[in-house]
Amino acid sequence: MNGNRAVVVTEYSVINLRFEYPGFVGTEKYAIVSDLGKEELEEKYGEELIQFRPYIMLSKEAADAIYEFGKNEDKYAKRRQRSVNPYGYEDGTTEACCDELVTDNLFEIVQANLDKERIAVGMTQLTSVQRRRIEMYYFENIPVREIAEIEGVDKRAVQDSIKYALKKLKDIFGEE
Repeated sequence: MNGNRAVVVTEYSVINLRFEYPGFVGTEKYAIVSDLGKEELEEKYGEELIQFRPYIMLSKEAADAIYEFGKNEDKYAKRRQRSVNPYGYEDGTTEACCDELVTDNLFEIVQANLDKERIAVGMTQLTSVQRRRIEMYYFENIPVREIAEIEGVDKRAVQDSIKYALKKLKDIFGEE
């Protein structure tokens, strides 16, 4: 004791590997962090360390490096999570895989200040096949591939039908 303060000298610390590193598969459950050698540590603190066997030894520098690495990985993972596009859009790749995202869509027409009544009137001017496919694709969110399977036709036929229906709607509404 030094005055009213107790002096505690800690020459080692213990890390629970299973808690700190989920997924750790080694046989050791703990890591002992110390600048002392294993023999010197066992000699001084053998009785205390029995409860942590089997364990691995780490220097303070190695433990600090592992800690900093984990802290940085966590920081960068959180940054990526905040800045990632939830729809996973990649320029060029998305267009190649999802051509329906690139084509004109009915929602763009609606956003151009067209009201539901005008759309209903426009839909009546489409063929029954075009109207059915537009309704399935845009209002029921059924992919082109599934529409083609349901109707027993080629995917390209469904795509063309939707494309021409949109063109017809744009002509009806005076869109360019």
